[in-house]
Amino acid sequence: MMLQRKLSFFLWTVVILWSRTLRVHLVNREVTDRFAAEGRNVIYAFWHDGVFLLPFAHRKSGVMIMVSESRDGDIAARILRHFGFDVVRGSSKRRGFRALIGLITGMRQGRSVAITVDGPRGPRHEAKEGAVFLAGKMQVPIIPVATGVKRCWTLEKTWDRFIVPAPFTEGVVLFGEPIKVNGTSKEEIESRRRELETTLRSLTQDAAEYAGSLRQGKRAVIKNESSPIRD
Repeated sequence: MMLQRKLSFFLWTVVILWSRTLRVHLVNREVTDRFAAEGRNVIYAFWHDGVFLLPFAHRKSGVMIMVSESRDGDIAARILRHFGFDVVRGSSKRRGFRALIGLITGMRQGRSVAITVDGPRGPRHEAKEGAVFLAGKMQVPIIPVATGVKRCWTLEKTWDRFIVPAPFTEGVVLFGEPIKVNGTSKEEIESRRRELETTLRSLTQDAAEYAGSLRQGKRAVIKNESSPIRD
């Protein structure tokens, strides 16, 4: 336990220092700002491989995040708590029902939720139905989120080919349009799950193109870009 605490604090410190070197553009953020202004909560959905940019960009937001019950999940949960997130433990394979209850409870209290929809172990870029079911149950929108970076390393031996931004590079967090789920029927859940998967794949490509334009010294034309994050 003590070793985990020390390791998670060390890794959190590394991520914080690493993230402070990055210049991150938030694009189409008005989507989330609109719901926040109306006092409405949402479900953020994104791929597992692109999460590096997200914790620092949204630290202390109070968003609830579902983290797996694995040993790696123990460390990830501690790191996320250091960033100011609430953590619910569970996954589609382990203690999923308990995690679902925790998320529902949080959302009834007005909290927004973030879920890696192809986690915790893939298949890569294939959306599971958990986030869609939760959206249908709670009647809240899903906001797809994708990231892209100008320069990075890809961890090829990991199941998700995790992306690590190079220090001092630029990146983008791209918010998609809301996806509405009308109830929890089997047909509706599968239809919206496919929509979410297709949307995230397209949004990921858009984020990659935006990052590519940064490499070329150009700026992609994507509406509603905020100023880069500065601490």
